[in-house]
Amino acid sequence: MQNYYELLVPRLNGQDITSHYRYYQALVRKGIAGFIIFGGELTAVREGIKRLQSEAAEPLIISSDLEQGLGQQVIGGTFFPPAMAMSGGRKKRIRAVDETSGGKLLKDVFTVMAREARYAGINTIYAPVLDINTNPINPIISVRAFGEDSRTVSSCGSQMIKAFQKHGIAACGKHFPGHGDTGIDSHIRLPTVGRSMQGLLKRELIPFKQAIADGVAMIMLGHLKVPAIDSSGIPTSLSSKTVGLLRGKMGYSGIIITDAMNMGGIGNYSEGAAAFHALRAGVNLILHPSDPKEVVTYLKKKKRYFNTDLLSAFRKKLACRPLEPSPDFAYHRELSRKVTEKAIFISRDFRITGDPRMIILNDEDQSTQARAFKKLMNEKMPEISVDVWDKKPGTRNRAERKDRFLIIAVFSSVRGWKGGASTWLKHTMRSLEKKANVFISFGSPYMFRTSGKGAQILVYWDSQLALEATTKLLMKRIRRR
Repeated sequence: MQNYYELLVPRLNGQDITSHYRYYQALVRKGIAGFIIFGGELTAVREGIKRLQSEAAEPLIISSDLEQGLGQQVIGGTFFPPAMAMSGGRKKRIRAVDETSGGKLLKDVFTVMAREARYAGINTIYAPVLDINTNPINPIISVRAFGEDSRTVSSCGSQMIKAFQKHGIAACGKHFPGHGDTGIDSHIRLPTVGRSMQGLLKRELIPFKQAIADGVAMIMLGHLKVPAIDSSGIPTSLSSKTVGLLRGKMGYSGIIITDAMNMGGIGNYSEGAAAFHALRAGVNLILHPSDPKEVVTYLKKKKRYFNTDLLSAFRKKLACRPLEPSPDFAYHRELSRKVTEKAIFISRDFRITGDPRMIILNDEDQSTQARAFKKLMNEKMPEISVDVWDKKPGTRNRAERKDRFLIIAVFSSVRGWKGGASTWLKHTMRSLEKKANVFISFGSPYMFRTSGKGAQILVYWDSQLALEATTKLLMKRIRRR
């Protein structure tokens, strides 16, 4: 009888890798394919992975969502700006990191990402994002995409794949056949991509075609409804027609993995049923089942055999030995700072004059970064009065003096399960749009309309480096008394 555990890649909470080690060890002994790492401290994660690898009969797939580097998940790693910031991939504006001046910089960033991941013991990264962000209200792709056109996404995705795989990391292109033209987060429910097959071939599929030409080791299927590919309405992640397109017309021979099974995008299927349909369709791996045992129990009842030759060959090729010596994390942080500063986009120059005031609009449940920015502004630019408005009942917009120089800073991250910016934030921004001299976005660059009089500063993310870079930029533009 087949061991169905070898088809699953469940979650490993890095902060629990020591205290819950026996649980993960038991899964390894049952034959689990590997894990997807979330969180934890670098030393503990690194040592825990070493121990788990020593228990495995075949190399474990140790994977993680590191679109922005090891620091995105593991404390102690380097955190880089999101893809769109590094590529400068919005249309109708100067690229922040263009192909001539920034090509080497991008290559350096991707190399650092790979080296740090390998040092931690991670051998598979779920990146690059190969989606083309053609929908401005996309709540889940947005800044995670390299851009709005197939050329930018293909070029940057190609660089990432080559750098990762040159340094022993299996790259995974996602989310096939393309999640960019959606207005719904597939973590919450199943989005629809209404483009025709001809349209898909001319746009969405181009970055994946390039990735296949580059020899990408893995491709992730998105939880999407794409009638042009499969009119039955089944999510593409469970569809034999989607796998047929990838294997047949596109000639892909590598590993195919689903997006996470705990997402609402699997529709009305149970995780066990969704896993079964995906495997029967020809998918090789099931990602992030909530309960591996439950899924295995369901698969056992179906008594169906799934060929694992390709998967076994993939696992044997994995580079499991971390790089030595330790990477130069201080240099890596400076590289991140350099890229962060270079990536910030200003729509037009300005000078801060008069009696300036800043209103920070905080759309997050946790106000850590918004408060940190207020503290930084108070320390570095005491001339500016700063207030934080949170999305709480009772928040009121008081009238602003017309003679004040008004800066609006927006904290609204792009992340799973959120569903996009809140109604409160959208309403508040619209009420301030004609009053503001400067808008700053520490998240999506699509937050602002073009009708406002104010200059736009696109920062793309809200890390400490991003806060410092923005403060530095503002300090250069204030007219001191």
